Amino acid sequence: MNLMINLESKQDFFNDAAYWKAFIGGDRNALELIYRRYIQDLFRFGCSLLQDREQIKDLIQEVFIDLWKYHSNLQETDNVKNYLFKCLSNKIYKVSKDEARRRSVMEEHTAGLSFVFDSPESEMINLQRDESIKKKLHEAIVGLPIRQKEVIHHLFFDHLSYEQTSALMNINLKSVYTLAWKAISSLKKTV
Repeated sequence: MNLMINLESKQDFFNDAAYWKAFIGGDRNALELIYRRYIQDLFRFGCSLLQDREQIKDLIQEVFIDLWKYHSNLQETDNVKNYLFKCLSNKIYKVSKDEARRRSVMEEHTAGLSFVFDSPESEMINLQRDESIKKKLHEAIVGLPIRQKEVIHHLFFDHLSYEQTSALMNINLKSVYTLAWKAISSLKKTV
């Protein structure tokens, strides 16, 4: 059975499930179409969790490389977008955990060294100079732990319900509520 899909003839009607099925059957054109369809959404989602745009691009590429590498072992899905978001989220979470470990080791090694840091007063002055509440909110969101950022993104930017966020992040509903509460509390203090 030939699963090859003509990209030009299918541009007007995109059926995620059909393209996903063709892709897991070995159709590279279907994977390319899925990539083209969701690359911008994935990039925006990644930018909401990480600041390094180049790293986000690399992680998205890794997601699609892994998808192709393991395509014959993948299951059918009725929500390709959520599946891709979950894949990217897992990659970002892993990178963030690795970076946190490296930072911890560096802090251990540099604990005896003396550095000059901005005082709390100078940080307060810098915050007061920022006139835009939007900028303050953006900075506060960037400072949130990765899982809190992800919950905020899904709930307020993707307009997902708490239940959908729970399913997408593969955590229980209580954890979604807790992460959202902590994030909102932190944002209230900052802004």
